[in-house]
Amino acid sequence: MGQVGMVDGRLLWRLWLVTMSGFAPLPATVGLSDVVDADLSRSLAEDLVVTLLVWAVFSLLAALYVYAALVRRARGTGVPVTVDALRATQERAFPAGQAERLRARIAASERAYDVTGGAGAWDFQWRPFRGRHAVTGSLTVDRSSGEARVLLRADQGLTDMPGQRRASAFVALCQVTRLGETG
Repeated sequence: MGQVGMVDGRLLWRLWLVTMSGFAPLPATVGLSDVVDADLSRSLAEDLVVTLLVWAVFSLLAALYVYAALVRRARGTGVPVTVDALRATQERAFPAGQAERLRARIAASERAYDVTGGAGAWDFQWRPFRGRHAVTGSLTVDRSSGEARVLLRADQGLTDMPGQRRASAFVALCQVTRLGETG
């Protein structure tokens, strides 16, 4: 799963459920308006079934859009697009010798701010999207192997948001991975 052409059904299912719950006020409003409306042309049960089907289809289309956006963001990074993309914490290791270059690129990025630390451990804030929301990141270097590890954590406020923002740590991981693998 997560390979080109393979859809992670668990991720799509979770995105669909999240999207449906985000759209819940819409079918509830339509359903209530049908109950209050005196000029029903069909039975109330038929109206509710149609409303629920339309709601499910639109939610599925929105979930497919978010899934495609996550696949596009991960393309070329080697980061698999699986149900784990929705985890609030994402981690990736980079080969030995890339830590200093990666730290310099993170510090120079417009998405990063509050880059602090030294002696093999740096902390930073990373904006995966336009706007003020950020994930907390850290870059550490294993002294024995020289391997660099990036750990990104999204707070509860981001992981409760709809769409791609729910996977903000995953999006940030893809962006940082691109920094580490370019040039």
